[in-house]
Order: sequence, then C-alpha cells, then structure tokens
Amino acid sequence: MDWTEYFDTQTGRPPRSVLLRTLGLRGDSGPGTAVDLGCGEGTETRHLLAAGWRVHAFDADPGAEARVRGALDRPRAERLTFHSARFEDFPALPAADLVYAGFSLPFCDPKAFPGLWTGIRGALNPGAWFAGEFFGPHDAWAGRADMNFHDREGVDALLAGLDLVDVIEDDRPGQSAFGPRHWHVFHVIARA
Repeated sequence: MDWTEYFDTQTGRPPRSVLLRTLGLRGDSGPGTAVDLGCGEGTETRHLLAAGWRVHAFDADPGAEARVRGALDRPRAERLTFHSARFEDFPALPAADLVYAGFSLPFCDPKAFPGLWTGIRGALNPGAWFAGEFFGPHDAWAGRADMNFHDREGVDALLAGLDLVDVIEDDRPGQSAFGPRHWHVFHVIARA
C-alpha cells in the first residue's frame, strides 16, 4: 500500500467518529495522556492536542512526523511525543488514559499482534479507554498474510475483562480512499 498517497487523500477530514464518541463518553473528565497507534497524517493526534491531551503518536511512515507537527503551535507541539516506529516494534507503550487505534491494528503482523495487544492492555491506566477498529474475516483484504483479522468471537475474547461500551460490526460494500471495497470492521469502545 502507498501510505503517502493514502495520507494525502485523508488530509482535511474530520476526526473519526469512534474517537469523538469516546471523548464524549468521558464526560467532564479532563484531558490526560493518549496513545495514537498508527497516527498517519495526524487528524486524531491534532484533535487530542487541541483538547489539551498529552499525546504519544506512533507511525513508521518517514513523512508522518512532519505531517503531524506541520500544523502545530508551540504549546501543542510541546505536548506531543512522536515515535517514528512501527508500534508493534516498540518495547513498551506508555501508560495512558486513552489508547486510540483507528484502522491501524489490522496492519500489525499477525505474529506480533498478540504481544502488541498485551502491551495495549498493559498500557491502560485504571479507568482508561480504548477506541479503535479490528477487521473481520469478510473484509476485502481478509487472507493477507501480513495483516490480522478477527471474527466476533475473537474480538470478544480480546476485549474480555474490559467494560464494553460499543462493539459495532460493519459488514458491507462501501468506498475507500482508493475506490469500492467490502468492509468488515468492528468499531470498538471499551474501558479498563
């Protein structure tokens, strides 16, 4: 996949609804520390920074940090720690009040995913939130050896022990940044 081309198509879009809903569910809780796994062109990272969060943003794309930092004023930039790395290769995720993984976890190598998921669960402070997506077995990319996919039972097993707020399954034909495709996505909001 050409990530630079994809990021170019994403510039200017609003923050994803799963993040906005999670922030709304937090109510009056003030900002804390967030982890954005696979931050891409930075829409959600910038949104969190604008809301007062400290953000650890992860992305291995060589141009990601410049894209994210390019539109930040100094106070927001000072609250951003950028990790130019594949998130599954990072030795330990920082403790967080929110871990956001918007459409990024499916791109983790299946062999590395169990360790990454253990790290995500371990990074969640008591009462912290997880928001993100998993791809299901009907997705157009299902079967790719370099990606991971989970059916509903598998998603439920991953989330066992968390307070499930939303698990919305979306299994339908639709559009992507590059044209028509079949989506099978689990949009998840959960709390530690």
